[in-house]
Amino acid sequence: MNITKIFSLLGPGIVWAATSIGVSHIVQSTRAGADFGFALLGFIILAHVVKYPFFLFGPKYAGLTGKSLLDGYKSVGNWAFYLFLFLTFVTMFFVQSGVTIVTAALAMNLFGDVLTLSQWAGVVLGIVSAVLIVGHYKLLSTLLKWMMLILVVCSLIALLAAFNKLGFTPSGDAPVISLTSAASIAFIVALIGWMPTAIEVSVWHSLWTISRVDKPSKMSANNAVLDFNVGYFCSFILAVIFLWLGALLMFGQGDGFANSAAVFASQLVGLYSQSLGEWSWLLMAIVTFVALFSTTFAVADGFPQVWKRAIVLQSTNGFSANKAYLTSLAILVVGSWWIISDFAADIKGLLDFVTTVSFVSAPIYAWLNYKVMMGADVDEELKPQGIFKIYTLTCLVILTLFSAFFMWWKFFS
Repeated sequence: MNITKIFSLLGPGIVWAATSIGVSHIVQSTRAGADFGFALLGFIILAHVVKYPFFLFGPKYAGLTGKSLLDGYKSVGNWAFYLFLFLTFVTMFFVQSGVTIVTAALAMNLFGDVLTLSQWAGVVLGIVSAVLIVGHYKLLSTLLKWMMLILVVCSLIALLAAFNKLGFTPSGDAPVISLTSAASIAFIVALIGWMPTAIEVSVWHSLWTISRVDKPSKMSANNAVLDFNVGYFCSFILAVIFLWLGALLMFGQGDGFANSAAVFASQLVGLYSQSLGEWSWLLMAIVTFVALFSTTFAVADGFPQVWKRAIVLQSTNGFSANKAYLTSLAILVVGSWWIISDFAADIKGLLDFVTTVSFVSAPIYAWLNYKVMMGADVDEELKPQGIFKIYTLTCLVILTLFSAFFMWWKFFS
């Protein structure tokens, strides 16, 4: 089977991967390696393990029923439906601005400072909006598959080159690290919050999946799950690669990432040229930019898709689903750009805020996804059972304990 045929079988799972392999991997994983060495590798593994079933329920439920998780939330109760919409409204501007500001910084690094950071952000958001409005999502989703392949290959090359130059572990004296300090706990929370991405993205995944499902069936669900597993595996491998690169190239060197988005982007791309050589700077500048651009694109589509589906489910007279999509896209773009204008000098602060919100809210989305999967829409034999059900409930308990511990530590410790 040639690669074109394989790519034709992939779809929403790779779009999900494009959403994930952005800020959480290229930014947060690299920061984790640079600041903590390999000390946080276990947390990256844990995040992928405990979130897996709740992400899996998105494509599986959509494949089995032809409905999105948002439909499922409404079947749980109007309270669940409106709670999700409320949390979406509260977070969407910060999430969009978080991924866009990194993309804008990488664009400035690649094309030069002919524009300010906020102006580059405006250009990025303008291009994304134009593509979504024109309706070229299918074309761009195909491009995302190729860019994910290029990103994986180039990142592996960079890691192997770093091994050749620096060995498998950081050289020199490693600094003493405390994982129980306030700064460390705050960063670990931010890292897990978007690793591999926020659980609410499972709703977007289900919306993207139903657009490809011709006939809901067990076969459709199996294909959607296979597609998702490919994307999830890519997410995990790249998270480890970026942490390893950060550890080899920056840990114990006395350097850290700057708060400024523009300086941060320059440091990030510089990691590759340090390991591969100066010839690789342009290649990796392009690859990291496109990786973040794909994330910006997917996020900019995900939120409006939620509002579009919400309108369909509510059957609101006088306001079409298409108008809901376009209106919410316009509001999202304007609100995000306004936030970026205020946070251009402190990218770390913005990213840590939005990832922390995702960390705290994760148990809510996880429980809702489980509740939907155990509902009447899913045949009894296809619901989580046996060992997998125990695993899922254990993961839900872990996410809840993490969130409760952070809230206690933040406000009562």
